[in-house]
Amino acid sequence: MSSQQLTLENKPIEDIKPYRWITLEEQKRFYNFLKILGINFDKLGWCASEWEKYRCSNDHSHTKKIQYVACGLRGKCPRCSMSYASKRAEIMYQWIKLNLADKLDFDLKINQIVLTLPKELHSIDQKLFSKMIKKFMSEFGIEAYCYSIQTRHSKDPLSEKYIHAHLLSLNIKNENDRLVENEYYFDVDKMRNLWYQVIEKYTKCVIEGTVNLHTEYASILRDKNRVVHLFSYLYRYPIQDLFQAQIRHGSLDYLEFLQFEKSDDPNHILQIEAMRKKVMDLIDEPKPRIVWCGLLTSIKRKLLIHLVGMSASMWLSLPDIEKMIEQRSKECRDCGCPLETTPFDRGKYEGDNEPFLDTIKSSYRFQL
Repeated sequence: MSSQQLTLENKPIEDIKPYRWITLEEQKRFYNFLKILGINFDKLGWCASEWEKYRCSNDHSHTKKIQYVACGLRGKCPRCSMSYASKRAEIMYQWIKLNLADKLDFDLKINQIVLTLPKELHSIDQKLFSKMIKKFMSEFGIEAYCYSIQTRHSKDPLSEKYIHAHLLSLNIKNENDRLVENEYYFDVDKMRNLWYQVIEKYTKCVIEGTVNLHTEYASILRDKNRVVHLFSYLYRYPIQDLFQAQIRHGSLDYLEFLQFEKSDDPNHILQIEAMRKKVMDLIDEPKPRIVWCGLLTSIKRKLLIHLVGMSASMWLSLPDIEKMIEQRSKECRDCGCPLETTPFDRGKYEGDNEPFLDTIKSSYRFQL
């Protein structure tokens, strides 16, 4: 049997440990928060508390890989929801990078735009809101983008309906049957004025003051972390916002009233039931859908492939990308051989791989 691999400092190579997303303490506090409201998802308290270890099928001395055993309750478990959103964002990032950014002779950028509405329009019909979004984007000549209409404020997810849209666009356009750079660097004041005009035209609502609007850029090739973050925000479940506000950031305490009410007080019981209903409504709410527009629609896929100058056989679909990522996750980091399909060791997680909260907090700086 070969000896264990060592680093240049003559130390044993550490096992590969995946990112955990939330700490043990955060997980415990969120689980208890739900239990106080009478919401019992027992698996949430257990999620990722156990690990399995896998080794290379070719050489057992190679780096071992640890996998945390997850509950899989997306939409209920913040950890599993974050993991899912990050995975989908990585797939989307690789799809854009491999099919577009790596093939173009200019710096492909992604631009985030956040469109909001005045409070009196937060009950607007979503089909009408979609028309307004598409009108706004067409006025700026944006030919490749996606958007997600969201109805909750990320910093106060249990508050009244707050409808707004997150848009991500690429700086590409079809010019003379070629894919070229669409050099849009927006003047935020002009964008705000245009959005103001679109709102008035479609809703007949006269707005007093200005409307809120946000925009920022990131390079696909040079700023992967930011691009993945922007996509993961669109793929997130509503439960993540509740976890952020109640537990991680502590910006709100939805159970604050419990500190001065008696448990047998009828009003106290009604308050708990009302809060429980709000949380269950959030949990049961479908994840906001991502709508693809222009050159990024499936209808225009053949055109986009032609404009890039690729053959259809070289184009990678999202399932292709997902399969590639999944395959890599099951390969030995040292030699590329498959990992064994069954774990050779199991154990209880003891907090040796906790995420750094300062890093986590900074990664959410784009939230509304």
